[in-house]
Amino acid sequence: MKQLLLLLALLLATPLAHAQKVKEDDSPPTLPIDPDTHLVTYTGVVEVPGTSQAQLYSRAYEWVVKSYKSAPDVLQMQDKESGKIILKGNTHALIRGRDGGIVNHTFSIYLKDGKYKYDVTDFVNVNPTPKGDYGLGHFENDKPSITMPMMNGIIQKSWNILRRNTDADIKAMLADLQAAMTVKTKDKSDF
Repeated sequence: MKQLLLLLALLLATPLAHAQKVKEDDSPPTLPIDPDTHLVTYTGVVEVPGTSQAQLYSRAYEWVVKSYKSAPDVLQMQDKESGKIILKGNTHALIRGRDGGIVNHTFSIYLKDGKYKYDVTDFVNVNPTPKGDYGLGHFENDKPSITMPMMNGIIQKSWNILRRNTDADIKAMLADLQAAMTVKTKDKSDF
């Protein structure tokens, strides 16, 4: 327990000297909550006029391969005929410039002629160590899953920063997906 407290104190306190230069917002973030599942969920339908389901599938698949280094490992389902790509991915969590573990998520892309839908959900922070998982938990929870008397304020601020940083990462990924899906380029196989 003393080792965990020391590790946590070092992880959270060391960046304080740097915090004078770069102040991260440690207030609670506003995350999109699905009214039915009550999970943090980024969802949207994007129109791409003049494109077929097959074209959108190719673009989406190419984006997945470029965006996830281990695409074969994260792909859970890919069905070109029905126009579905579902993956279990993760992003690297940063708290005040320090490693905060990883944030797992499920990313689903549904494709039809002229449009696609995305759903990104099931966010959970995990931080496995030889002594156990010190992740801060599911993103729907306003409070982190780890509590320690006299450090709860610092842990809460770190939880807020981690969720806010992940929110920015996911929004950047969605913008990148949209750019890849709406690009008007000639098919590479058409030469």
